[in-house]
Amino acid sequence: MRLRPHHLLCLPNFVGEGYDGAFCANMAEQKRRLAETGRITLIDGADEVCAACPNGRDGLCAFQDKVRRYDQAVCGILGLVTPFRYEAAELEKRVREEIFEAGRLEEICGDCEWFPLCRGLAEK
Repeated sequence: MRLRPHHLLCLPNFVGEGYDGAFCANMAEQKRRLAETGRITLIDGADEVCAACPNGRDGLCAFQDKVRRYDQAVCGILGLVTPFRYEAAELEKRVREEIFEAGRLEEICGDCEWFPLCRGLAEK
């Protein structure tokens, strides 16, 4: 599975809310795939999650600077590089411990429109 780094934060917190039905269906499918895959290839730029996002513009996000900042923050905190293949279970564990449990979510994506929802879910 190919993911941009900040989507490692989005997928565990996805609970069926999103921009529209197509986006939500795609997120649910990607979350399912993440649960069953053994490996994740972190990439720069658009991934499978982005495919159904209404903010996509010719393969780029309408908020490219912001999402690139999120990706860089995740990589910086976790010491990850792109493009590179990682074990999904190890990344999920590190995201949970080093970002969610360490209370670092807001410093990464506190200005995301979905942050209030994610913060509440991450605190549970």
